[in-house]
This record gives sequence, structure tokens and C-alpha cells, in this order.
Amino acid sequence: MPTIDVHAHLIPGALSREAVARIVAREGFNKVTPPMEWSPEIAIEFMDRYDIRMQLLSALGEMTAPAATAMNDVGAKVVTVHPGRFGLLASLPMAEPEAALREVHRAFDELGADGIVLVTNYEGAYFGDPRFEPVFAELDRRTASVFVHPVAPPGFPELCLGRPGPLIEFPMDTARTVVDAVFAGLFLRHPGIRMILAHAGGVLPSLADRIVNLGVQPWVANPLGLTSGQLRDQLSSLYFDTALATTAATMVPVVELAGVDHIVFGTDFPPGGDDVAGKYLATLLSGRPLSAQDIETLDETVERLFPRAAARVVA
Repeated sequence: MPTIDVHAHLIPGALSREAVARIVAREGFNKVTPPMEWSPEIAIEFMDRYDIRMQLLSALGEMTAPAATAMNDVGAKVVTVHPGRFGLLASLPMAEPEAALREVHRAFDELGADGIVLVTNYEGAYFGDPRFEPVFAELDRRTASVFVHPVAPPGFPELCLGRPGPLIEFPMDTARTVVDAVFAGLFLRHPGIRMILAHAGGVLPSLADRIVNLGVQPWVANPLGLTSGQLRDQLSSLYFDTALATTAATMVPVVELAGVDHIVFGTDFPPGGDDVAGKYLATLLSGRPLSAQDIETLDETVERLFPRAAARVVA
């Protein structure tokens, strides 16, 4: 059983209500919204039920600089109280790059954050946007582990077919921002960044061969003139979590692209829901498509990516 959950959300009451309301309004949920009730005690009860020892907490959605500061402060306090059960992935206000750069320094140097969480687009800007370059350069310098969670894309009302973002547009927006980053050469310039994609990278692993082979055709914009090898090397350097993504349809393309040693365990608690998390966890532990030996590597990978958090886990 994997012991460290890299995909778990920090939803601290009043501070999150505005963010959750914005997400619900933007992303087309039906009359019933995903589970959002959270406290450290609720999270610990969930972990104990499934023999999970630690969750790395990340906040939901895009944030302004004040909101990111406040949320990171709350997350740091949770870790201070429960250091053996939680870690912090700090939010950055990437739409305000100078403020985001300041928050990187504060998160690591003052709050002791274990890593960073980003969303797939900020006010419609994706990871290849040159405005983000100073932030990514600093994350590279720090060899930071960066967890990427999807949000709805620009033009979502026209794309969603009347259904909420998590159904199909979240997995697509993950591919969208990574493709933008890859053609911008982000991971060639900044190989120190260890980027982890939620939900097994969405549709990205299944599209990887298509991106690599068609991406070098003369009718595809490729301003850096990247080769197929450079495209593939960037894609295969990524990491992928198992949240809502443990079946062969999702895991086999990940293994083919990046290998078992680039997979980490995630649950998407609490929005994923206890019953859904249980079903995907049962599939993960069934021995197909990942073997018991494969499962053992998940914690080993997390220990490489988040050594400070792993060192706090109580046996």
C-alpha cells in the first residue's frame, strides 16, 4: 500500500468558500457539487481508513497574491501541528509573476514548503508564456517538485457541452499546458524542475506519440525547431499521479511514456469523494495493470521528489 498521497486538497473553511464558489460557477457543475468538507481531522480519518500515512496538501484553483499568501500560511500551520501526517505544496499567484517569485522564496525559505502547486492556466496563459520564465528559472534553481492540477480552459462555456470541467476538459487542459511548455523548450532550459501531473496527465500520455511525430512536421508551429527526440525527452521527464486514474486505459500509456518510476500515488481527496477514491484504490491494489512490485516503487519515487516530507513520515 502506498503511504504518501501527493494529490490531496487543502480546503480550510471560510478561506476557501470564495474560491470554491468561483470554481463551481466557472466550471459548470450540476446541482450537486463535489465533496468539499475538509479539516485536518477529516483528512486524517480518511488516511487512517486507507492506511495512508501522509498527504501533501495543495489548495484549489488560481489565486491572487493575497489569497496565495493566506492559503500558504494556513497550510504551513497545519503541517506544524501535524508534521508526520501532512506536507505543503505552496500556491503561487502566477498571473502576477513578480509576486509569484516572492512567494517562491517565502514558501521555501520561511514556511518550509515541500513543493509547489500550479494550475494549468492563469487567466488563459499557459506554461509556455514568457512572463512565467523568471518563476520557472527559480524553481529550476531550487530543483523544486511542482504538482500541476487542471482547471477549466478559456472559452470553457463553449467547449464543455454543458458538463463540468473535471469530466473531460480538465484532462485536456493538462495536455494543453504541457504541450505549450514543451514547444517553448521549458524542460530543456529548466531540467531541475520535477513536474508531476494530476490524474495521470489527463489525455497527454495517450497523445504523446502523436505530439512527437506530428510536432516536427512543417505545418506545425515549432519556433525552436525542436526534434522528435527533444519533444519526447521532455514528455518522458514528467511524473504522473494515480488520482482517478488507476486502470489500464490510463496507466499503460504512462508506463510506456515515462516508466513505472515516474508514477506517484494520489487520491484527489476530498473532491474525488470517499467512494470514488476507494474504487480507484482497489483497482490500484488489484495487481493490474501495476504489479505489486510496481506499487512498491511509488513511495520510492515520492521520497526522491519530496525528501523532507518523506523524512517526517512516522513509521
